[in-house]
Amino acid sequence: MSEINDVYRKLQQHIDEQMPIGYPSTESGAEIRILKHLFTPEEAKLALNLRGSLEPLKEICERVKESGISIRELEEKLDVLDEKGAISRRISRNGEKKYCNEQFAIGFYENQVNKLTKELVEDSFQFMHEAFYKEFHRTDTPPQVRPIPVEQSITPEHHISNYDSIRQIIENNPGPFSVINCICKQAMDLLDQPCNLTDNYEVCMQLGRSAEGVIKSGLGRELKREEMFELLQKIQDMGLILQPQNTQNPDYICACCGDCCGVLIMLKKFPRPAELCSSNYHAVINSDECAGCETCIDRCQMQALSIVDNVSTVNLDRCIGCGNCVPTCPSEAIRLQKKEKETEPPKDRRVLYQEIMVKKKG
Repeated sequence: MSEINDVYRKLQQHIDEQMPIGYPSTESGAEIRILKHLFTPEEAKLALNLRGSLEPLKEICERVKESGISIRELEEKLDVLDEKGAISRRISRNGEKKYCNEQFAIGFYENQVNKLTKELVEDSFQFMHEAFYKEFHRTDTPPQVRPIPVEQSITPEHHISNYDSIRQIIENNPGPFSVINCICKQAMDLLDQPCNLTDNYEVCMQLGRSAEGVIKSGLGRELKREEMFELLQKIQDMGLILQPQNTQNPDYICACCGDCCGVLIMLKKFPRPAELCSSNYHAVINSDECAGCETCIDRCQMQALSIVDNVSTVNLDRCIGCGNCVPTCPSEAIRLQKKEKETEPPKDRRVLYQEIMVKKKG
């Protein structure tokens, strides 16, 4: 048994060291239990030979040749791990297969959509609350996701950049587009804590190459561009926070609530969540117009609003500039204000993770 546990510990350390978002150890051992859900001991040993970036099958086979495994056997085993969502595989247009390890999030946890178990959810939540929240929301690296304003909260005077406009992000992407179920809402269902905002769980969107993968795998369904805009309108009506990947050309757009979303739940553990977000906006209140109706308080997912002397007040340490409070204010007393210093996200996924790794390694 100690030899088996040693394999999982080595894999934990391997993932922690090589991935942009690490996989820290815990006193409870939750991180090891998560790996045991996804990898057999033999598969864990095999994953020790994978790296954090995609490599051709032939290169991986050369690395494990001393084990006596054939390239065909290796391909079969790696394909099984990819089907389980434990690692990542990409097939190029010429048919060449490449494989790599995945990080926990955004990564092999999200790959468990539609196949979660209560045991995996319980171990994952313990891991998140015990250690991973500090790794995911590091103060010294760019965040993986960034909140951007809902469309209804933006007016012409904002001079909004393309990467802060959800409409421009979709307009500028060549497609295809897809949507899958929200794994965070599925997880909360298994814990008997269903979402308070909506029973529509099909709200997580993918663009471009990510959408291609989702469509081919059958994890989600393809959407036309106009269907993406229709879904966005529904999401904004629900009051969900838009969080695309923190890039100018994002691979995905999450639609999140403060009760279900693992990213926001972990974020709210910090005393000043706004400091950890690459958001370019925050809400402001016109106290003369505010009727103190508390509509905005019910709408806010970050507990950033409160009533003081019958007037709504914004806690700038908690406001992440999502804009959800703006369109539902009956007295139109709330608006978004652009921050003095605008944060420009990295160009794409590759640049984002390069920046994270460079800062992480010092």
